[in-house]
Amino acid sequence: MVPPQSFLAKFAGGCCWLCLLPLTATEQQGFCHACYADLPRLPPNSLRWRGPEQAGNFGRNWFAALAWQAESQQLIKRFKFQRCPELAQFLAPLLAAQVCTCYRQQADAWPDLIVAMPMSRKRWRQRGYNQAALLAREVAELVQLPFAAGLLRRLHDEGKQHELSRQQRWQAMARAVHCTRSVQGLTVAVVDDVLTTGASVTAAAAALQRRGAKAVDVWTLCYTEPHRAGVL
Repeated sequence: MVPPQSFLAKFAGGCCWLCLLPLTATEQQGFCHACYADLPRLPPNSLRWRGPEQAGNFGRNWFAALAWQAESQQLIKRFKFQRCPELAQFLAPLLAAQVCTCYRQQADAWPDLIVAMPMSRKRWRQRGYNQAALLAREVAELVQLPFAAGLLRRLHDEGKQHELSRQQRWQAMARAVHCTRSVQGLTVAVVDDVLTTGASVTAAAAALQRRGAKAVDVWTLCYTEPHRAGVL
């Protein structure tokens, strides 16, 4: 049995989140040089054009830092299901660097504020934290934008999204997200950990646009190709 990262960090002076080998003094980003170089990075382009018809006119850009491959899947599993909230501080710089490059290339206006994809109260009690909120807070600090806690809320529990088909995800997410206050005239970035079908982030974008958002961008750590299996 592999000991948890927190144990290794405490008693072994820190180790790589992927290969679990001890880090050297120059390896301070949470990964050894080799694993950091091998991360499956995506080109700094918007993925919004790949969204299905159900996404409609909700949302402007979809930016993601990593492709859904073995390395990124391992990181997300630890972050979400193995009680490693501290991973947020090492994953956030990857996403922040990607969105900075994307906005330079897209020449679009930066968002006015950042929000996290919400989770249901039931899921929060089970996990103990919202991984998207942890990631959003870290990213907001890095890009120096305000983080709007509680702006989005999940109205009900749609079940385990990773166990649903693509069509079932869209049906489950229809009007499942509520925006708690006006965002009239603002551009908002919604942060999530994984972009799969686009159903969740589209529901968030729709909720924000109903409350007056001028534009909604989506920032996610990972993007899953439509044909890929084993999505979380």
